Amino acid sequence: MQLPYPKISVVTPNYNQGDFIEKTIISVLHQSYPNVEYLIIDGGSTDNSISIIKKYESQLQYWVSEKDQGMYHAINKGFSMATGDIMCWINSDDVLWEDALSHVAAIFLKYPKVCWLQGYPSVIDEQGELLFQREPIATKEHFYNLRFNKDFSFIQQESTFWRKSLWEKAGGQLDTNYSLAADFELWLRFFKHESLYCTKKQLAAFRKRKTKNR
Repeated sequence: MQLPYPKISVVTPNYNQGDFIEKTIISVLHQSYPNVEYLIIDGGSTDNSISIIKKYESQLQYWVSEKDQGMYHAINKGFSMATGDIMCWINSDDVLWEDALSHVAAIFLKYPKVCWLQGYPSVIDEQGELLFQREPIATKEHFYNLRFNKDFSFIQQESTFWRKSLWEKAGGQLDTNYSLAADFELWLRFFKHESLYCTKKQLAAFRKRKTKNR
């Protein structure tokens, strides 16, 4: 008997990223996976972001453009409406790799004990060329001892996916008191409940840029 495809919710926060957001949207909508719920939360962009989002609105579960309180507030808004069994967010200048969601879903289906998962941390440049990739490191000891300050072996947000059940168990929101690295605080909460597992596959990439809007 073939197992059903679990729904994967992807949230993208955006503010004035018109130069890159279309690449992000395409990387999500062109996934081979058949059960994706995609939500875009725009913070009231004044560039061409809205016209780009509207090109794809028929393929989006939801989108909105309104003033917000920053990136993490926008992400929380998106996740509050998400109904998927698996969750992630991808910022509006970063990308999912081809077939990433199919690979993620297959692992979560095969291994019920896996509640959050990281792929190869990857970095691309403004043109989309791969600059850097390394094997993931996922031990709680490594993270709690802040070893990433020495070897830059961060848990890469773009390449990390989790079950909604873990998200809810860990509080069901990002801490908006942080202006940066709220994902690190979320990982601390996740580690209190479940081990992080790794897969040796590219799942997503952070785009290295000269400037970041938010």
